[in-house]
Amino acid sequence: MRVKVFLSKHCVSCREAVLFFEEKGINFEKIDVTHDRAGFEEMLKLGGIATPVIVIGDTVMYTFERSRIAQMLEVLNP
Repeated sequence: MRVKVFLSKHCVSCREAVLFFEEKGINFEKIDVTHDRAGFEEMLKLGGIATPVIVIGDTVMYTFERSRIAQMLEVLNP
């Protein structure tokens, strides 16, 4: 399962998302779009205009929704 988190330095929801995945032991790729132009362009192509943008498999989420992500992870990793 591929997980990416597009984040920015001063985003509280981004920090919550990162902590969530770390606590769950989920490997994920962090892309800090604060200074990463290519990462920012990738986020825009996914339809994101603000952080966090979270990609789990083929699903793109534009906010950090703990319960929704937990449900997705349970389905993907029974």
